[in-house]
Amino acid sequence: MRGEAPVHEIIKISFTMLNYKNKIFFLDLDKELKKISEKIEGLKFPQGFLEYVLYVISEILVNIKEHSRAKSISLNIRINQQRCRIDIRDDGIGFRESYLRKKIYPKDDFSAIEFALSGLSTKDPRERGFGLYSIRKLVETLGGILIIETGLARAIIKKNKINFLKVSKKRQGVLINIESSVKSISFYKIIK
Repeated sequence: MRGEAPVHEIIKISFTMLNYKNKIFFLDLDKELKKISEKIEGLKFPQGFLEYVLYVISEILVNIKEHSRAKSISLNIRINQQRCRIDIRDDGIGFRESYLRKKIYPKDDFSAIEFALSGLSTKDPRERGFGLYSIRKLVETLGGILIIETGLARAIIKKNKINFLKVSKKRQGVLINIESSVKSISFYKIIK
């Protein structure tokens, strides 16, 4: 037994399925999304999890493209057999400024996050945007955590609760961090 790991340590070993990290310039967003999607589609996941990962990444990147006025995006995706972590940051105008430019007036960065999570669209205030609303439902179904940071606000969404914190340094743009288990999910039932 000398030199061998105990059985309980062997069980904890998890192989990295995907480790992607890149800074993307705004003009390359579509091309990079296609490359990422091709890498992810080649992996084996439990039922519905592939759709979840592709939806989350594409929805956030589409939101950045449509609303953020960002010049660059930082994307970090790490998936192993048990956990999935997605970090996306942009250097754009942030949620509140995006709403203000469409004559929608959140009183502060916290309200802007609440607007986005409830589905209030900046494209047309009479329409709903289902992106972050649906992402929140999916992450909560997987027992995960969703963190959104913009301006002076940070929202931590876990187990159907939102905790707001004031950050000490104003963030330019938006940071979205998602961490969840890798397991089966009824993607299309949740997304409807």
